[in-house]
Amino acid sequence: MIAPLLNEHLEPVARRYRRLQLWRGLAICWALAGLLAIALGAFGVEYRVGVPLVGVVAFAAALWMGFATLSAKADSHWLALQIEQQHPELKTALLAALEQKPDADGQFSFLQQRVIAEAVVHGRNLGWTDAFPVRKLALAHVSHLAAFAFFVAALMGLRTNSIGVAAERAAAKAVLDNVSVTPGDTQVERGNSLVVLAKFEGKLPPGATLVIGVGTNVTRSIALTKSLDDPVFGGSVPEVNEDFSYRVEFAGQRTRDFAVTVFEHPKLERADAKLTFPAYTQLPEKTIEDTRRISAVEGSALTYTLQLNKPVKSARLLPKKEGDIVTLGTDAMKPFATLTNFALVASQTYALELVDADGRTNKVSAQFVFDALRNRAPELKLASPRGDQRVSALEEIQFAGEVWDDFGLRAYGIAYSLGGAEPTLLQLGESASAKDKRGFSHVLRLEELGAAPDQLVAWFAWADDVGPDGEVRRTATDMYFAEVRPFEEIFRQGQGGAGEGEEEEKAGKKGSAKEQMGKLAELQKQIINATWKLRRQQGTALPVTKVPSPSKATAKTKANFE
Repeated sequence: MIAPLLNEHLEPVARRYRRLQLWRGLAICWALAGLLAIALGAFGVEYRVGVPLVGVVAFAAALWMGFATLSAKADSHWLALQIEQQHPELKTALLAALEQKPDADGQFSFLQQRVIAEAVVHGRNLGWTDAFPVRKLALAHVSHLAAFAFFVAALMGLRTNSIGVAAERAAAKAVLDNVSVTPGDTQVERGNSLVVLAKFEGKLPPGATLVIGVGTNVTRSIALTKSLDDPVFGGSVPEVNEDFSYRVEFAGQRTRDFAVTVFEHPKLERADAKLTFPAYTQLPEKTIEDTRRISAVEGSALTYTLQLNKPVKSARLLPKKEGDIVTLGTDAMKPFATLTNFALVASQTYALELVDADGRTNKVSAQFVFDALRNRAPELKLASPRGDQRVSALEEIQFAGEVWDDFGLRAYGIAYSLGGAEPTLLQLGESASAKDKRGFSHVLRLEELGAAPDQLVAWFAWADDVGPDGEVRRTATDMYFAEVRPFEEIFRQGQGGAGEGEEEEKAGKKGSAKEQMGKLAELQKQIINATWKLRRQQGTALPVTKVPSPSKATAKTKANFE
C-alpha cells in the first residue's frame, strides 16, 4: 500500500507517461494503416474497396490503442526508478518511501512518516514530471500528426492509383476487345502444327508478334504476317510436342495468356506373347517378342502383354468374324494391357480397340491374327496289299505301310478279322516322336488263321495319338477284304488243253452255286463295310485297349488252330 500523500505526487507523472505512450501508439497505427493502403494499391485493389477497408482497420486500431493505454495502470516502482534517474540527489529516498508498509491498524510509524515526508518535500520543490520531458511528449505528438498525415496521403494515393489503373484497364480492355485470337485455349495432338490468327477490328497495328511463354519467361517469338487486305495477322508453330502458353503482342499491348494442351490418341507400341502348349505336345513355353500373329495348336494358352503409349481406361479385342469380344486387363497408372491364359480354340482375327480416360480411341486399329492349328489325326498309308484281294487258304498276305503324326504316336499297327468276327489288333510299333515317319510291315498267314474257302478276311491299319482333349485317340484306315478262293478253282485255272469240255460241263453244273456264293460274299463285304463306317463315325469302332504284339498274336492264333 502506497501512502496517499506519496501517491498524489506520483499520479501526474503517470498521466504524462500515458499520454506519451498514447501518441506513440497512435503514430504506429496511422503509419501501419498507410503502409496497408500502399500495399493494396500495389495489388490493384479498387479504392471503393480499399479506402473503407483501410479506414475501418485504422480507426479500430486507434480506438483500441487509446483505450488500452489510458486504462492501463503504471507501475509505481518503475516510475520511481525513472524519477531517481532524473534526480540523483534523491539517493533512493523515493524508492525507500514506496517500500514502507503501514502497521496492522493502517498507521505509519514516526520514522516511516519521516521517510515519506522527505520524498514528498522533494517532489513539491522540484517536481517529478520532468522524468518524461515535455520535448519527448511534443516529439511523440508531432510523430502522431505526421503518421496521420501519411495515412491520409496514402488513402488519397490509393484512390488516385485505383482510378488510374481502372482507366488503363478500361483502355486496354477497349483495345483488346477489338482483337480476337483463334484458337485461344485449345488442345493439339502431339506432333501436329498450331495455326494462330489474330483478327483486329478498327485501326490495325503496324505489326503483331506471337509470344510463346508465360510472363517474362519467353521461350520463343514468331512474327505474325498480315493476310493481304484482311485485318488478320497469322502465324504457326510447326510442331507441338509439349504443353505451353502463348499470347499476341501488338503496339505495346498484349492479349491474355492462352493455354495449349498436348494430347495423344492411345496406340499400340509393342505386343509380346507367351504360349503355353498342351501337355501332350511336350513342347516348352515359348515367348515371341513384338508379334501380332500367333499360330499354335488348339488348346494352347496365350498370354499377351501390350505396351501402349499411355495408360488407357479400357482395351478390347473385337472379332472380325462372328465371335465373342475379348476384354483385356488395364491399369489406370501404367501404359499396359494384358491378356492372360486365353485359350486358342478357333482361328480368329481381332481388331484392337483402346479408349483413354478422356474417351479418345486409337486412330489406327492394330490387327491380331490367332491361328488355332488343328491337332491332326495320324496319317496312315498302306503300300501293300493294294485294295481287295482274292487269295487261297494257304497264302500269306504281306502288309507294308507308313504312319506319321504331327505331335507323335503312342502306338500303331494293323487289325484283321476273319468271317465278320471282331477285329484282332496287332501292335507293330510305339512311341514315335512328332513328325517322325515310321514304316511298318507284317506277314499274315491265312493257314494259321484257319481260313476256309468263301470266307472274307478284312483288314485295316490303325494308330494311336493324343487328341485335343488330352485323351488317347485311335485312327484307322479304310477296311479292305481278301476273299478266300476254293482249291478247285485254283486247280482249274492251272489246267489246259484236253479235258476242257468235261470241265466246262462240270462248271456248268456248278455255275449257279458259284454265282450264289459270289453274291453272298459281296453282300457280306457290304454289310461289314457299312457296319465299320458307322462304328467309325460314332467313335466306337476301335476301343483304345492294350493290344498284343505280332509275336504274341501269332502264338495265340496257332494254339487256336491246333
